[in-house]
Amino acid sequence: MDKTTFALLVCGWSSITMGMIFFVIPEWYAHLEGATTENIAWLRSLGAALVAVNGIGALLAARDPVKEKNLYDVVMIASVLETIALGWSTITWEFSATVEIFITAPLVVAVIVSLSLILLRPSGSVPSLLRVA
Repeated sequence: MDKTTFALLVCGWSSITMGMIFFVIPEWYAHLEGATTENIAWLRSLGAALVAVNGIGALLAARDPVKEKNLYDVVMIASVLETIALGWSTITWEFSATVEIFITAPLVVAVIVSLSLILLRPSGSVPSLLRVA
């Protein structure tokens, strides 16, 4: 197994794991991190996106990262944007959470996965989604 496929598998399975927790039992996670549960709809929506795009998308792209480069790019861009959003929210502490490790640990994993997807991308060129015709 090459490094690119490994990065996609880590992205896929970690996204499915966290996404399913956020999607199915967001109240449990909110209690775990010491957050309020008055508005957890955002967590359930994020969970759905994590499962679909970062999870299933990464696992599909892992079958053949070169052939599935467009899908790889979608997963990579989603991962990077979600990581930036989580980082921004962490810096400004936009959470009601009181147990910081349940915010900062996923951020560390997200940074590692996003950097891996960028550095191990099958081609060093600009992602096709960002290329101007």
